[in-house]
Amino acid sequence: MTETMAIRPTPDPAAPRCIPSPRDRQGIVLLTTCDLAGGRSAELLRLLGSVQHAMQAAPLTIRHYILLQRAPGGPPAELLAAAGDTSCVMAIGDRVSLSRARNLLLCRARQEGALSRALWVAFPDDDAWYPQGVLAEVNGLFSAHGSLALVTCRYGADPVPLQRGAATRAFRPLRGYGDLVRVVSSNTLMVRASVVEAVGGFDERLGVGARINGGEDLDYALRALARGNGAALVAADPLIGHRDRMPWVRSRYFAGSLFALARAARSRPRLTAQMLRKLAVGVSLLALRELSARELREGIRAGLGGWFTPAPAISLPDREPVHPARR
Repeated sequence: MTETMAIRPTPDPAAPRCIPSPRDRQGIVLLTTCDLAGGRSAELLRLLGSVQHAMQAAPLTIRHYILLQRAPGGPPAELLAAAGDTSCVMAIGDRVSLSRARNLLLCRARQEGALSRALWVAFPDDDAWYPQGVLAEVNGLFSAHGSLALVTCRYGADPVPLQRGAATRAFRPLRGYGDLVRVVSSNTLMVRASVVEAVGGFDERLGVGARINGGEDLDYALRALARGNGAALVAADPLIGHRDRMPWVRSRYFAGSLFALARAARSRPRLTAQMLRKLAVGVSLLALRELSARELREGIRAGLGGWFTPAPAISLPDREPVHPARR
């Protein structure tokens, strides 16, 4: 990989540097959580089907960790059958935040040694899916470029399938932080496994169900970019399936995104422009009446708190899932 691929963030002196993956690492780890009482079982089945199809179409090794929330009776037989023998399905009886759920999944993957064996990791929502070719093509990018830390793209309800060998045309080197901020989401965040090990977990202050709504995916991506020395690829096309971005996303996740940018800007001054841009977005949302004056004030207060909280809040699991992992 050439130097033009990487933007060079200002190093965080306290951050451990990423050790490149050994060449014998292979395979993909996927982490998904689903609120079983939320009525999205059909969408989860679609995701599972797309993963199974990807493994049938190409020689991929995929370990899929799935945490079912509000599932006191355990995983339904239909989901277990669809998940297949390569998945690890867990269930808990209550509901936790999205960041907490992902940390539980990361902990299980780490306990099983899956992260130390994998090449890269992704975090698809239960209502996302993988179109033809995308997993194989992204796998090829991580395999071919040993310094590549992160790959991302857009998502959409009508995603673009990737034909064999098309990834080099679809993805381009990240030219600046703005590329990442505008495009990345949990569904399109794909990170080298050794970088995931260096980053650790998701900040449990952020995300759906947490104190500050949203921003956990951007925060994780920015930390991953720093640990991976800035080497990333981005695609402007929607290559991963998910319902189209809704207009209310900007206002609902304003505080979380501002928090992520404020924290990152503290150690990487070049991100200050993105933080100021996010503040300007908040003012425009007020003008468009997508945020009230009170919501804007509270969002700015919560978001700028990221400047004063350099360390993410990550807790170890306090209990095992009520139903053991299906292996």
